[in-house]
Amino acid sequence: MLTLSELYPLVLTWLQALGVPADANALRALARLVAALLSSQSLRPSALMRAQLSPTPVPARQGYKRVARAWDRPWLTSRWLTPLLVRAAAALVPAERAGPTAGLTHLALDSVRCGPWEVFMLGVVWHGRVLPLAWRVVAYPWPKGQVTPAVLALLEQVAADWPAARPVHLVADRGFPGQRFFRTLRRLGWGWTVRLRANTGVQVGEEALLVRDLWRQARLEGWTCFLGSYGRGRSAIRATLVVGRGLVVLPRHRRTAASQRQPARLRAERRRIRAQQYDVAASEHWVVLCTSHPGWPAAVASYRRRWAIEGSFRDAQSAWDGQHGWDLEPVLTHQRAADQVEHIVGLWALGSLLQTYLGSQLVHGPAGLRAIVAGWTTTGRLSIWAHGQFALTEPTGRLHDWLVSTLLVGAQRLAACRASATVDTPPPALRPAA
Repeated sequence: MLTLSELYPLVLTWLQALGVPADANALRALARLVAALLSSQSLRPSALMRAQLSPTPVPARQGYKRVARAWDRPWLTSRWLTPLLVRAAAALVPAERAGPTAGLTHLALDSVRCGPWEVFMLGVVWHGRVLPLAWRVVAYPWPKGQVTPAVLALLEQVAADWPAARPVHLVADRGFPGQRFFRTLRRLGWGWTVRLRANTGVQVGEEALLVRDLWRQARLEGWTCFLGSYGRGRSAIRATLVVGRGLVVLPRHRRTAASQRQPARLRAERRRIRAQQYDVAASEHWVVLCTSHPGWPAAVASYRRRWAIEGSFRDAQSAWDGQHGWDLEPVLTHQRAADQVEHIVGLWALGSLLQTYLGSQLVHGPAGLRAIVAGWTTTGRLSIWAHGQFALTEPTGRLHDWLVSTLLVGAQRLAACRASATVDTPPPALRPAA
């Protein structure tokens, strides 16, 4: 376990390698804030206030003011951080190495609701979790006409900085498909695999159908491909429609009767609530994907990557047990301004980058490290994010030297990627930090 005084210079080195922010005072202030997050493992102002490094003790009221000032600074906005996070993801996250999606990098798009705010997030999938790249904050209930422009702005923002030579494949759930959405993806040159709603209009050959009509033509077991399009008529967008129920394969720890009891209750409650809105009895068992892949193996493999963003949202809120998360939901619920919400999400993005990187190195480390990890849980079911959290909070000190060297190596990789960039556009001038 690293002390705060040991963690701070390492975080400072990472931020320097990322290139944000350019002002020396702002750099130190941001490093203190990110180090406080990694040390306290919470986004709550009280936790950040107590964990912030200070050369002299300060009253609690002054500590709260320091944290509050961070929500007014520009260096935690998506406009600032997205180019730097994209470059970091390109340096740290490799493309898929094997399988039907080899050579692709998957981006996941989804949203999370926290009280009066909806945060739309686009991130890169990495070992079952997502590194946030760009985000937009929209008030809830959604103002009419704001959601689609916010989603399209996310796509454009990441595409502007993503390496052109690295193929991208976007995965998303049923709430995002639309004509403007797919046309933007096609213009950007991105592939996609997106789930469709049962009442969505599609076209197969010359026949106009609803998605639910495809269920009657599909096989009961496995997956069926239709060469068709999203939408109808002249505005239709050519795509492959993949229909199926798949084969349910449960992990060993979920195959007992007790493990199945709670999911069965949840499914029954969901059917009861939605029975008057949709054909739930049928739609719950079928999946219809609109994809740019030519066949179902790649489409199904890509869509499975979508669940990574759900796990990252859970990590940011309550984690696997309701106790080890970063308290994102209660913190955002009490915010009154969208700008403050955006800054808090930016802090989450920076902290997740460092912690997830540590987890990735720990999971694939030598046998000596894996022996330490084996003592953390009896099941071995820890996410890459949780591995990083346990490494930072490991009380015995056995990972002290490894943490220092790993963070330094990661900063060197980021610095090397930044130095090799052909164009390095500097961010706009910062206001001096108070």
